[in-house]
Amino acid sequence: MAEEISNSLPERLARRIHVALPVRVTYWDSAIKPCLEMACTYDISEKGARVTGLRNVKTAGEIIAVERGRNKQFCRVVWIGEPNSELDGQIGIQCVESDRMMWEAELRDMQEVYDPIVRESSVRRSNFSAGSAQNNRRRHERFDIEGLAELLKDGPNSTCGEAVLRNLSELGCLITTKQDLPLGTELKLVLNVDSYDLSVKGQVRHADHQLGLGVEFQEIRKGDRQILRFLLRKLAEQQLEENFELELQG
Repeated sequence: MAEEISNSLPERLARRIHVALPVRVTYWDSAIKPCLEMACTYDISEKGARVTGLRNVKTAGEIIAVERGRNKQFCRVVWIGEPNSELDGQIGIQCVESDRMMWEAELRDMQEVYDPIVRESSVRRSNFSAGSAQNNRRRHERFDIEGLAELLKDGPNSTCGEAVLRNLSELGCLITTKQDLPLGTELKLVLNVDSYDLSVKGQVRHADHQLGLGVEFQEIRKGDRQILRFLLRKLAEQQLEENFELELQG
């Protein structure tokens, strides 16, 4: 996956807004000399952001200074998008100053936006090229995965809880949780895999005490579809490599 470092789990349930804001970024070169680059946010949250346009920040773990107007904060580079991937040109950053909020003014009056999950009809699928159909099957296939999910149940008695993410596709996921969630329960899930977070809204479609809860996605946070497709593509590649190794051993 993208070059990354391990870090404490972020405040995953905090709002993340898809918005382009120009920023100045100071990084330090190999001679510890400060250098300035102009960049733009892809999305923002209270403690971090995705940034595009940085050409000279190349290592996860680097400390950079991010400025917008009179606000300046030091951030750690959490991940760097792989070349030619869905996240190419993007960098994930997280504020290292725990007592400060990034983008306070910008987040004050903005709300998260979600896009619907579109399910292709059989008619549309019949018009796909072979390559498109293969990509479509790959994204809709469920892959075993290790990760966490923060759960927020809709309704007047909203509750938060943590679940274990068992598998994932573009249309849904399987989770295990100690919470009793009946069929039809509508949820907001913030999924965390490695250093990547994405937020979806869905509904519990099936439940099994041993296997877990099957959640069907209905909406995905604007800007997060790239992350989901990146993860699914890497999982598909990992599965192919494992199958190839098994064939060689056989």
